[in-house]
Amino acid sequence: MIDQALVAPRYLAGPGDPAWVTVPLHQASGWSHGHEPLLPRVVLSSPDQQTLLRLEPVPGDQWWRITHNGGSPATSWYASFGSRTPVELIAAVTDALTDPVRTERAMADLLLPLRRRGWQTAPDGDFRSPDGVVEGERLTLSGSASWFITAGRKEDVPVWAVRFDGRTPTRIVAAFIKALADPAPLRRTHEQTLGLSRHRLDLQWQQVPAESLASALPDRVARLAARRHSAPPPATGPAPQTRRRPR
Repeated sequence: MIDQALVAPRYLAGPGDPAWVTVPLHQASGWSHGHEPLLPRVVLSSPDQQTLLRLEPVPGDQWWRITHNGGSPATSWYASFGSRTPVELIAAVTDALTDPVRTERAMADLLLPLRRRGWQTAPDGDFRSPDGVVEGERLTLSGSASWFITAGRKEDVPVWAVRFDGRTPTRIVAAFIKALADPAPLRRTHEQTLGLSRHRLDLQWQQVPAESLASALPDRVARLAARRHSAPPPATGPAPQTRRRPR
């Protein structure tokens, strides 16, 4: 049996294991990676080579970056995440990004999941968590809305910061906000709780079998791989009909 902590609120649970994001991208979604064993960074590229995820420990800067090159400025976008952003929040973004069933349905209220959990929201898109720790700003420029979300901004150094530029697909931002609003605690090992600010956290310890802890990531990979292989094939139109001219 191994001690495991249930940490709430989830946005202060610490970064967790980066493999929760990187391994499923590679093993379940077919993203390729370069092999640079002497450099402390991970670079993964999508099968179509349009999207790049970079994890690089740069002091004072965002450690996680997702860039998408859609072929034109109007279809290209980026998102970035601070080093202490919980990997489960980043995984919500990458899971939405790799979902084979992609829908860009108009979402009338992106902040509805937050409002249902008692978060403060404003008509301009700004929001704040009930404890005041997380703040989100929606900045509109030239008809597009970018997002700047922070945890612990009032401290000397924010715990983490997340940015989505104005061309980021709605489903990507919506996936992050939904994961942010989820009240379920995050699971952390004893080592992953070291350095957390305990006065704002609710830590509940439990003992779990070592096998269940070890199987969590492989189970996640298998689930996402099954999603990919069970997706319906792209819709194709009827074959063109040719008319035979009378002789």
